Amino acid sequence: MPTLALSGDLLRWLRAGEPWAKLDWRLRAALVWKSGWADLNSRLSHAQLRDAPPLRAPLLIVGPWRSGTTVMHELLTAATGLPTPLTWQCMNPCAFQLLGSGPKQAPIARPMDGLEIGAHTPQEDEFALLGLGVASAYRAFLMPSRLAELAHTLDQQHWLNDGTWLPRWEAFLQGVLQSQGRAGERLILKSPNHTFRLQAILRRFPDAQVVWMSRDPANTFHSNEKMWRAMFTEHALEPAGTNDLQAFLGRALLASADTLDWLDHHMAPGTLVVCGQDELLRDPASTIRHVCEQLGLPDTVGPAALQAAIKRTQRGKVDRYEAKAPASIKPALQALQAAQARAQLRFRDS
Repeated sequence: MPTLALSGDLLRWLRAGEPWAKLDWRLRAALVWKSGWADLNSRLSHAQLRDAPPLRAPLLIVGPWRSGTTVMHELLTAATGLPTPLTWQCMNPCAFQLLGSGPKQAPIARPMDGLEIGAHTPQEDEFALLGLGVASAYRAFLMPSRLAELAHTLDQQHWLNDGTWLPRWEAFLQGVLQSQGRAGERLILKSPNHTFRLQAILRRFPDAQVVWMSRDPANTFHSNEKMWRAMFTEHALEPAGTNDLQAFLGRALLASADTLDWLDHHMAPGTLVVCGQDELLRDPASTIRHVCEQLGLPDTVGPAALQAAIKRTQRGKVDRYEAKAPASIKPALQALQAAQARAQLRFRDS
């Protein structure tokens, strides 16, 4: 039984796929029951947001999956003290507003790199969108055989044209701020999936700022293979196999390159910083200080909080890969490498 939240919209997507009929009837019944409660809780939660102030333009941490976005998220949140969605909120987006201050649970290690995550540590809001029924690429965690169906989630135009996801996202974010007693404050948000929504997000929040994380493209690809297969194993409702992963990752890396080139032409200095994973790992304190200076972010928490976050994130493992990427992936790797080089030249020390 997966631990991820399950709204009615996500259930409908699951039921539309061939694997659904092959699931044990008891599991199917449990999922239907779980989604019914999720939708009820979601309605009750939404009723609490009637007087919520408008959202401020967020700070977005994006880039390809496995490029260092999680470490940047942890450290930048610790350094600035800005609010951010927490794990227990993202994993239960339909009901967290009804549950008080959240559970007290021991941290667990992520399956792909051993980085510890706890109920009250910063978390990727993509898991909330998934649970709320938005067409996230992470749906494939539940049904890996349907990964190819999710190619549209990598397309900027899809998110520009789809008007259904923004209200759900904004309601979740308002709920996060309200439940933390920080309504009206600016959020730090981290999701590699927002990379593919950036044009829509920046249309909605033109004053948003962006931290783009970059990493050697070949290592990014291999690390993604490891991460996606680990998440299939962790969450899949069906046997966790797919023949489409490499092609999907290649498409995602190429879309990332296109997005970074778009940002290079549309973002002004002071609104975008490009940061390499290697420099963040090599000298995290100086790198975070540089990001704060470039974006004019507050550094109000003090060095102790940042040093504690550095110590915590250094327990995670960053793999280096010697194997060559498949020939079919090389054009995407080359495009991403070139886009990163162009953007770093303009935005690294702007």
